[in-house]
Amino acid sequence: MKICAACFKELPKEKFSKKQWKLHQHERRCIECIDAGKEIVLEKSWGIRDTPPTVEHSQSTTLLEGAKPGHTVRFQGLKGAAHLNGTEGTLVKFLKKENRWSVRTDVDNSTVSVKPENLILYRNYHVRDKGGYASFCGPGTSGVQTMRANPGAANDPASWASGLSLEDQYEWFSNCYQMRCDDDYAWGGCNLHGPYNPEATPESIAKDFLVYCTLALRAKAIPATWNWETYLKAAPKYIVFAFEKSDARERWGSENYFEGEMGGRSLRYTGTKIYKSAVDNMGDSREHEQAEDEVDTNPVKLQKQLVGKEAWKTFVCDLRKTKRFS
Repeated sequence: MKICAACFKELPKEKFSKKQWKLHQHERRCIECIDAGKEIVLEKSWGIRDTPPTVEHSQSTTLLEGAKPGHTVRFQGLKGAAHLNGTEGTLVKFLKKENRWSVRTDVDNSTVSVKPENLILYRNYHVRDKGGYASFCGPGTSGVQTMRANPGAANDPASWASGLSLEDQYEWFSNCYQMRCDDDYAWGGCNLHGPYNPEATPESIAKDFLVYCTLALRAKAIPATWNWETYLKAAPKYIVFAFEKSDARERWGSENYFEGEMGGRSLRYTGTKIYKSAVDNMGDSREHEQAEDEVDTNPVKLQKQLVGKEAWKTFVCDLRKTKRFS
């Protein structure tokens, strides 16, 4: 299922042409919208645009219609750094004296200073929930809130679960593990673990995942209503597969580390809280190393802290039954 950027409907693959199915979320149109001549237009509640902002509007410091640090942008029309055109980045801060945005690139995580007219903001979330906080939703979320801009939530490692159904909590927590594995591969010196290990087995993934769950428990990143036995029945269909930032954006509508810092929801930010280290660190944290040692020496003890030895065996069997290993 993917979202049509013209009608905002979540539709199956057969509703799109092969070409449209491969396009980015903000560029994709279903067959019905194309036949009807329905174009992608700027919708304030989504922030999707089919044309770049005008130069006149770009002169303003309020360019990009309420853009703030943490919002996602796409580069366009760059000459000195033409290799960035068409790629995405994250707004860091607005440089008033230079009338430019400082942007962290997705390509190599570097920071560049860019004129507003060379940026397209295609997600501008501003919905308000009942608590008065900004709730960030986007295409592919089916109304799921991907961020609660509650300044106090940044200090609560378990705040990511707020506003999510139990089913979505289980998927999100699994995606957090998967994305950390992807980050360790991409930014952590090609550290291949979990589903990214080319020689992975159900047992090796379960062992790596036990480290993650143990660290999450110790970091107090688990909500009070959590049920480990129920969760471990849901996790296998997710954690044996790769999951990267583009997948996070498609599923949850947004994935931005700065959102977590501002009290919102971010897979990468929560992963940092759990593992006690940033994604570009070349070494593991002391807490991470300790948990790995404990899994090597006494895994049953850690399993019992979650669900018990027998339930963990069932979890490993369920991993073996997934499409990756069956």
